[in-house]
Amino acid sequence: RIATEGGNDGFYMLRPLYDKNGMADDFMVADCNERGAAFSGIPTAQFIGSKLSALYPKPYFYVVRDTLRAAMESGFYEDEFKIPPESPLRVEWVYRRLVRSGAALALTMRDISATKAHERDLRRMANEDALTALPNRNWMMSLLPEEIERARNADAMMALLFVDLDDFKHINDSLGHSVGDELLRAAALRLKSALRPTDHVVRLGGDEFTVILSALESQDAAAHVAERIAEKLNWPFDLARGKNTLGASIGISIFPRDGQDAETLLKHSDIAMYHAKSEGKGHYRFYEQSLSESLNARIDNERALQQAIEQDQFVLFYQPRVNTFTGELQTMEALVRWKHPQRGLVPPLEFIPLAEETGLILKLGELVVEQACAQIAHWKALGIPLVPISVNVSPRQFYHGNIAHLFASSIARHHIDADMVEIEITESSMMGKEEGVAAELAAIRNLGIKLLVDDFGTGYSSLSQLQRLDMDVLKVDRAFTAELGATAEGEVFFRAIVSMAHALGMIVVAEGVESSEQMRVLQSLSCDEIQGYFISRPVPTHEAQALMVQRFLMPLQPIKSVPCS
Repeated sequence: RIATEGGNDGFYMLRPLYDKNGMADDFMVADCNERGAAFSGIPTAQFIGSKLSALYPKPYFYVVRDTLRAAMESGFYEDEFKIPPESPLRVEWVYRRLVRSGAALALTMRDISATKAHERDLRRMANEDALTALPNRNWMMSLLPEEIERARNADAMMALLFVDLDDFKHINDSLGHSVGDELLRAAALRLKSALRPTDHVVRLGGDEFTVILSALESQDAAAHVAERIAEKLNWPFDLARGKNTLGASIGISIFPRDGQDAETLLKHSDIAMYHAKSEGKGHYRFYEQSLSESLNARIDNERALQQAIEQDQFVLFYQPRVNTFTGELQTMEALVRWKHPQRGLVPPLEFIPLAEETGLILKLGELVVEQACAQIAHWKALGIPLVPISVNVSPRQFYHGNIAHLFASSIARHHIDADMVEIEITESSMMGKEEGVAAELAAIRNLGIKLLVDDFGTGYSSLSQLQRLDMDVLKVDRAFTAELGATAEGEVFFRAIVSMAHALGMIVVAEGVESSEQMRVLQSLSCDEIQGYFISRPVPTHEAQALMVQRFLMPLQPIKSVPCS
């Protein structure tokens, strides 16, 4: 009695009551402890002597009686079970153990509701995305084989859609992770709203989702769902920090045509999504065998680029920036080229986007900074009349490359003056959290390095933002230079940029100058400097050295020859 009363288990002695045929037709509670009575909410004194038929409503009583009968016959029974609503027990889950003791049954019951709740939470955590409450990859990889088998048995089609949010990384980097999380939750709700009740949407991770479409009549049905998803995700998202628009690229694989198992279908829908994105984003595409071949080629290019970085197969070309009125050389922009062992010089458009996508831009950026600083030191040792060299920094480098430290260490290592280096960053690089961007720019400026805004007019920054961030030089994108002399609007727009930039104390550079007419207009607009093919194409090191010696580079002035060293 002391042992049973002191424990957490409910303990009962149940005595069978036989009918005239000798069958245990009911059971009476011969004894129980306080814990056992508490499970039913009945005082112990009242509980003892009760018949189970009086405690359990029919027909649930017959279920309990049959279990007790079986235990009497076998001598032992145990299980875990969820208490049904019709049971008088006031717990959710119990562990039950029955042992025959002479002519009676000894029953112990333990409340395992908390344990089962914990197990349920663990299952939920293992199968549910914490941010969006959608099922996760683990859940999908358990369900998908079952869906495939059902489709196979029914001789039916099913589809897997791989959904990737376009430009999500830019929003996440520029507005912060809290806004990015809010956007993902909103996107998850829209995805669910685009589907039938029998379909499933899963968050794979990051900004990637999959949709499982079962029992399709044709692939056109999958296309209609993809169109509906793309349409819903194209609507502006009303977030805490304003409205934001993105979109989605969607890849579709069809069972059984594109794969017989979950892994293959997922891989092929991913490949199709990648090609949809590469064709301009906001589209969907079905998987085709040729897409795998194209992806393999991309993987080969990525490996080649990785090897090129490891073996330092890159060289710098330099394009001069000159005074608009005198043609005097002001700076050189360092532009990287891939010196491929078989293909020769590979232009940047063929490898820079790949480097950005794969993250190799960080290592490549380090190589460029190191080469530029080493070249400045070499020219300095030769006594060449130096001008600053500007180096482009991509948004990914700016956010993840610790730029101030990278430049500071390279400048110190090569013993060059910081004012011989300039950094060009695009507008999108300045769209992160303002305090973080300002701190990084301030660290760069404290080194004595000038800051240039590259390709102004193609991004999202405002002149007021440029004032807060204290930029030195504004390089106007070539798209606006091309309008000079062609449209009156182009000249008005350019004049406004020059006027406001000068008011902020910034030097204005026109990129992409290709004609004397454009230069004439730029002189009339008081644009400070020009850069483009009209002055010079990007040139290799020895030609850049000659340009620095020549100094004044207005067209038709011959470049003086300088011995290469």
